Amino acid sequence: MNFGCSSFSWKTKDGRHLLGRTYDQLGDLRANRVICVPKGSPCLPGLQPAGREVTVHYGYTGMAVLGYGEPILVDGVNEAGLMGALLHYPEYAIYPPKPRPDQMSVHPGRLLAYLFGLCSGVEEVAALLPTVALVDDLSLGSPLPAHYIFSDRSGEAAVLEPDAGGLKLHRHTIGVLTNSPDYLWHRTNLRTYVGTTNLPKPPHSIAGHEIRAFGERLGGGFGLPGDYTSPSRFVRMAFMKEFAVEGIDELDGVSRMFRAFSPVNIPEGLSRTSPDAEEYQQTLCISVMCAESGIYYFSPAQNRRISAVRLPRGAGAIRQFPLGEHQDVNYRN
Repeated sequence: MNFGCSSFSWKTKDGRHLLGRTYDQLGDLRANRVICVPKGSPCLPGLQPAGREVTVHYGYTGMAVLGYGEPILVDGVNEAGLMGALLHYPEYAIYPPKPRPDQMSVHPGRLLAYLFGLCSGVEEVAALLPTVALVDDLSLGSPLPAHYIFSDRSGEAAVLEPDAGGLKLHRHTIGVLTNSPDYLWHRTNLRTYVGTTNLPKPPHSIAGHEIRAFGERLGGGFGLPGDYTSPSRFVRMAFMKEFAVEGIDELDGVSRMFRAFSPVNIPEGLSRTSPDAEEYQQTLCISVMCAESGIYYFSPAQNRRISAVRLPRGAGAIRQFPLGEHQDVNYRN
């Protein structure tokens, strides 16, 4: 399982808090479903039915990859307002071979499900993490290198990364995450772009002649990197978060957030894996979730209309919803 992805947290002018992400991967979404897990459901921390089972205290909704045992939850939101997303973290993720006696062994693909079921916000995630060890049992056939971004109704955005010293939680981050390298490297790399703004370049005088930039009325962004590597996508997401106009309310904010991912949306064909293979990394889906309403919004590449799934109500069975394989057109005549 190898996927990219870009994510950032945002807010609306009326105080709603959002977290969104692109889901960039090879292949398609046939194994993916949006799932609703109600309060009181059992939660296994591993992909296989072994180890200690816990009970879900907070129902949650999110996107999962099926077919590997327990669902691999890649993002979601719970009824207390905790939001989170898993992003690929190749060459940097380090997992211990086994947990300490006082720790729960949790598979990287099950961490979001485990934390959503037990934690109401980032503060409780921070308190629970010392009791957690991310241990990859290679159920997928190869390691799942992952790091995570979390946010909640307070608006704080935290980044969780597994390294040689264990799980490191970065608190009060800028609320942007892509892939490797680590978050602190990306944050330092922003120093290269501190002069980048949303304003046009002013005219300059050269040998008594006024020289104006082409496209001067279109405004800023001069110097932003344009490729699809993780460092470049991080910079563009940080620029977007800083300057994009926030939504008035939840629906306006969600609509704007889907558009805000345009600079990192990878169309099929632009990111080829190798000269010898007709395989392309592409943005297969974009999702946005709201901490206050608990609604999970999503738009797959095959159907750009925004769909939504609400949080589960009360007890009951886990439900699954397909993402949609065909474009849904709203004909006006």
